[in-house]
Amino acid sequence: MKKRGIALLLSLIMTSSVIAGCGASEETGKSAQTSSSASDTAISTEATELTLPLTDEKETITVWMTNDTTAMAKNGGDYNNNPYYQELEARTNVHVEWQVPAAQTEAEQFNLLFTSGELPDLMYYNTGTVYYKDGLDAAVEDGYFLDLTDLLPKYAPHYLEALKKSSENVQKAAVTDAGRYVQIYSILQNSQPSFFGYVVRQDWLDECGLSTPETFDDWENMLRTFKDKYGASAALSTVPTFLWNLGYGMGVYNITDFYQENGKVKQALLDEPEKTRKFLTTLNSWYKEGLLDPDFASETNFWGNSVLIANDNTGVTCTMYTIPSALFLPSMSDSDASFSAIKYPVENKGDELKAGYVVPDTNAAWVISADCKNPELILKWIDYMYTEEGALFGNYGKEGETFNMVDGKPVYTDVISNNADGLSYDEAMRIYTYEPSWPGIYYDWERELQFVSEDDFKMCYVWNDFDHEATYYPSYASLNLEETAEYSDIFSDLSTYIQENLLSFVTGSKSLDEYDQFIETVKSMNLERVVELKQSALDRFNK
Repeated sequence: MKKRGIALLLSLIMTSSVIAGCGASEETGKSAQTSSSASDTAISTEATELTLPLTDEKETITVWMTNDTTAMAKNGGDYNNNPYYQELEARTNVHVEWQVPAAQTEAEQFNLLFTSGELPDLMYYNTGTVYYKDGLDAAVEDGYFLDLTDLLPKYAPHYLEALKKSSENVQKAAVTDAGRYVQIYSILQNSQPSFFGYVVRQDWLDECGLSTPETFDDWENMLRTFKDKYGASAALSTVPTFLWNLGYGMGVYNITDFYQENGKVKQALLDEPEKTRKFLTTLNSWYKEGLLDPDFASETNFWGNSVLIANDNTGVTCTMYTIPSALFLPSMSDSDASFSAIKYPVENKGDELKAGYVVPDTNAAWVISADCKNPELILKWIDYMYTEEGALFGNYGKEGETFNMVDGKPVYTDVISNNADGLSYDEAMRIYTYEPSWPGIYYDWERELQFVSEDDFKMCYVWNDFDHEATYYPSYASLNLEETAEYSDIFSDLSTYIQENLLSFVTGSKSLDEYDQFIETVKSMNLERVVELKQSALDRFNK
């Protein structure tokens, strides 16, 4: 492996040309051509035939993977105890030596890999949580990650074919600023509607004679009614992240982050300070009146506090469409309780929402170490998950055991849907199929619909009713090496300052009379410069 010092020296020599290449439209066009030609090569270039087993002699690969605590609790702490990976090894003749850090230490342990002097062959990678701080191109140039551009067409053609069928955003994200393929994504077979949002106690709405709330005034009246009639101490309960989403209906988008309109990056505190003031004033009013959970600032239950719900202390919360029937209702003593999805509130009836949760067509990825002795085998091992057979096996397990074909469609058996060992369907899927949300598979998210009622799934269409392009800043738009360093220096402290003050304004521990000073302080901490950096990343991505 190259040493960091050598890579930095080479980087200094090449700095001017690299910066010019990232910024110039001519070079950006070249990057786009690289993406297109590499994908096309999957068809035009003769690929190595993928036959099982992948190797005559059993081969071992080392894989660094995050800790799925649910699976680990059921498999004795070793993914190789999962029947799925045992069958995968039998099919491919590839044995996996898993390297799994303790839960919640993944980011720290991933960073330590680069000081250890030896990287595993294959590593989990996620730009939001587990990533190389200087970016993918730097990881290649520093001698850590393998450039896969020339290898994918020959050894992973099925992956490239799936990539060509994915969204434009995913295709652009798959290529770095320098025109390289470095990471291998998991790709959705079909686009997925928004799977989380706010739900309301529909039985309470009905008993109170209230219509589905649309405006902020409707929400306030609803919450006040729930508090007065049912004694709900936390009529509205959610984590701060989802509470800020209520600002969408006031034109306050991603208050702690960034958004874009017509290709221009914006930040609510800079671009809509008065709308933000109004939004915070509304939340503060709700908090003072006791309509908002008094402990919301420390709430950690992302998908809803089931204790508050079971005790009839909450009438509105944010959750996933699979949760109400699976978790909330079984814990409630009221057999008539029911939940329905509601949209984010708007200021006036009929207003269109211009923001919501856009489900990415991909999430995590694999990266291969530059020290890997047999990257061709690893690519074929991954590519198997994108073949028709491999994707079916990955999503549904072994035919005749975990699923059967019924009318041409895979249907889970009782091993998954009614497990004799008491495993829930989610636990069983993590043991008998490829792990949900893991990288490197042509993922069929619709498989979970076998366990979800039609009414529950309808929630997704309520939450999905917004303009998906209006303010969405693509998560795939990445900063380059120089931008990343500057962004981190500025935004780490700034982000903490913003979030702490927002919470204080809502709870009243800081008066909204100090809001103007807060905005001036944010500007003085170089928020405008951070917006410029995000703009550069978006411009490159769009070109």
